Amino acid sequence: MSSHFLAIDFGTTSTKSALIDLECGTFVGVDRRTPQSAPAPTKTQTVTAAHDVSGRHELSLDELLRRFDAICHAAWQTHEFDGIVLCSEMHGFVLVGPDGTPQTNYVSWLDARSLERIDGDSTHDLVIERLGDLFRSLTGMRPRPGFPLLNIAHTCRTGEVSVEEAWALSLPLALARLSHDGFAGADLVEHPTMLAAMAMADVESGSIPSDPLLECIRVIGGCQIQLGTPCTEATISGHWPGPQGLVPIYAGVGDHQCSVLGAGPFPILDANLNLGTGSQVSIIDGPVSQAFERRPYFEGRMLTAVTHIPAGRALNEFIGFLEDIAHFAGTTGDFWQALGSVTPQQISQAHLQMDLSVFEGARGWRNGGSIAGITEGSLTVQSYLAGVLGAFVQQYVDVLAELDPQTQLRRLILSGGIARQLPQLQQILAELTSYSTTPAADLDESLLGLRALALRAAGRADTVADAWDLFGRQCHQDPPAES
Repeated sequence: MSSHFLAIDFGTTSTKSALIDLECGTFVGVDRRTPQSAPAPTKTQTVTAAHDVSGRHELSLDELLRRFDAICHAAWQTHEFDGIVLCSEMHGFVLVGPDGTPQTNYVSWLDARSLERIDGDSTHDLVIERLGDLFRSLTGMRPRPGFPLLNIAHTCRTGEVSVEEAWALSLPLALARLSHDGFAGADLVEHPTMLAAMAMADVESGSIPSDPLLECIRVIGGCQIQLGTPCTEATISGHWPGPQGLVPIYAGVGDHQCSVLGAGPFPILDANLNLGTGSQVSIIDGPVSQAFERRPYFEGRMLTAVTHIPAGRALNEFIGFLEDIAHFAGTTGDFWQALGSVTPQQISQAHLQMDLSVFEGARGWRNGGSIAGITEGSLTVQSYLAGVLGAFVQQYVDVLAELDPQTQLRRLILSGGIARQLPQLQQILAELTSYSTTPAADLDESLLGLRALALRAAGRADTVADAWDLFGRQCHQDPPAES
């Protein structure tokens, strides 16, 4: 009997995977790949998927299914495995007709089609007008253009869906069911973290789906939407046809929650700062307030979170500007490495003020980002970089002041690729906030979280928390990671 599970963090711009030896917790054959089988980015490279000028951002469902199958086959060549655990980016969807025919490609969280106007009205505005404060009280989130509820209503409204009834699938469920099992709506299951991310669940009452939210889609878009039945993370949602038979795929979870699990914050007392393409500050069982989002976590717990904080996506714009200047001048420059060398002293002396809210839906969005405070002689590459990093860090200082005005938290735990890429963030945040600050783990926290989910699915622990305790933040890799 194999003692391995395959863990996949399935992003749309990059995918991380590893085999997990359940006996010792070691990660075997850690793999990172990008679409079109391109080499994985280096530490200082970023990969951005193409974004349609109309605000649409969708990816070929066939390509995603092929990528998933290729990852599974490649892992099998390393070692056989008994199960597959998945997490994926949140706020994306695939619409499938009653007979299993896909009605859309995968529409990602970056998609903002709901802002398109039809006869003068955007779907975004129509949803807000219909639901008002009910949207926030039911979903635990403020309405944003990229949420599936809004984009599904718009896709139906524009006539792009050819059926009157459709199933909305998360990316993990689409991979699990369309890879082999085929489509049978009656037995589809989804984890609450993914259902809530679609903005079609009443997160406080646990009512999934929420009738008022589905009715909003029906009235505005003219289509009846169905969702999978809520399930636990140890529930099988589909199968991959492996070389020696069907391998169970367990219900996929949100990458945010999975990364929080991998970071290992203690409920109530620790805050997790997850710094990646997107960014969130989260507290397990944290304070309840209309000012903060509420998201399902695991086994009945809830996350209090501030989300959509400009992070890697915004930094790409500001650093990309310097790279473009260098390219224009016929040279190159490693400006990510330069950003990683900015010191706390340089930040304190920076004269430039940056607004990193460069995309709609970002926290603090005011019709675009900005650079202010330019005076004669102040606009240098070094001051620019110090201003960018200073603005980036200040966001989290401000968010923590809102989440914890009495400074009752004991610790900040950093996670995510940006935290690993900019290691000085630990010192800077510790100096600016007075909290004890723990650096990001040596390996992606989403993989650490998936290891806990694999142990739970394999029956080696009674709860997800117990499963995490078995190996904690241990990051042993085979072969060892390159230095």
